[in-house]
Amino acid sequence: MLPEIAFWTSSGVLAWVYAGYPAAAAALARVRPVVLTATTPPPTLTVAIAVHDEAEHIAERIDDALAQAGSGAPLVEVLIGSDGSTDATEAIVTAYAARDPRVHLLALPRSGQTSTQAALFAAARGEAVVLTDAETRFATGCLAAMAEALRDPRVGCVTGRLEWRDEAATATSTQEGLYWRYERRVRELESRAGLLTAVTGALLAVRSSAYRAVPPSASMDHLLPLYVREAGGLVVYVPGAVATDRPISGLREQLRNRTRTATRGIRANLSMVGALAPWRRPGPAVAIWSHKLLRWATPWFVVVVTGAGLILGLRGQPIYLAAPLAVAGLAMTAAAGHLLIGAGRHPWRAVTFVRSFAVVNIAFATGWLNVIRGREIEVWHRAEWRAEN
Repeated sequence: MLPEIAFWTSSGVLAWVYAGYPAAAAALARVRPVVLTATTPPPTLTVAIAVHDEAEHIAERIDDALAQAGSGAPLVEVLIGSDGSTDATEAIVTAYAARDPRVHLLALPRSGQTSTQAALFAAARGEAVVLTDAETRFATGCLAAMAEALRDPRVGCVTGRLEWRDEAATATSTQEGLYWRYERRVRELESRAGLLTAVTGALLAVRSSAYRAVPPSASMDHLLPLYVREAGGLVVYVPGAVATDRPISGLREQLRNRTRTATRGIRANLSMVGALAPWRRPGPAVAIWSHKLLRWATPWFVVVVTGAGLILGLRGQPIYLAAPLAVAGLAMTAAAGHLLIGAGRHPWRAVTFVRSFAVVNIAFATGWLNVIRGREIEVWHRAEWRAEN
């Protein structure tokens, strides 16, 4: 009896996370959509960029941010927070600041991305702060679209549509792009249904009045939206606010980034489970469990389904062996795809997708283990672009 309960419960959770919840969000968005109402002027904006050794990209990034003023964005300043940079980053920003009073440098000791972003919030003069990265580039009208959403006073947090500049550069970035399109679609449905809690850290606007301190071991993009939802505000996704970033360079970077995101995200969301309990904030509670925590727990549910299916199959119910056989087949497909890509071959797209899904779930499992062991990730390192597969 217990293996059957474990099998069907875990199977049901996986079905809910990847199909049931998006379908429920779509239904709610159709029946009771959130409609934004512009009742206030667009807030002034501070673009805040935390960097470490970004001399190669920082000049272009500043030019790109300043150009948004020409497309209607109420931009008042661009703040660069240097997290202990040792290259020419600070000299380049200082030279820009001498020419343009909207550009400012905060030269800080090495303390991590979150601590640097906290200093940027403290220094910001804008009514809303746009968090972004050194290699992100705004499309024309991106910040104006985010500011327009903030004209509704219920909205405390806005995220936009991040796209990869060269998605087909590697097999890994192609499959990451497939996942990202699925993720964007789910976020759009959640936003329209008033459920959204997930945002993009490289394209995130937060009202200054909604800001609360975030622990150094957590990420702003995980906790600030949850703080907004706890206070009764809305988090919205604006498809018209488009930005681009470089794609994932290869398997090692994908694993590293996903592990970091999962570790910090799991800890952040678990810390808000009580504040966003179903009897307090039912919508956000459903979202953080369905879209985040249970999805990050996918590898453990797969293990349970596999183990329970094997036990039931060996006890005389062979139909249950389909689950462990399917998991074994996917694992072999992922391994074969990895070997083929490593040898310079180009396997079918389905094979590389299975490989990418396996890597993501290894990262999820590692994230949970990091949380259980109490491992914190505070200082971040930008991965250099390499022609990996």
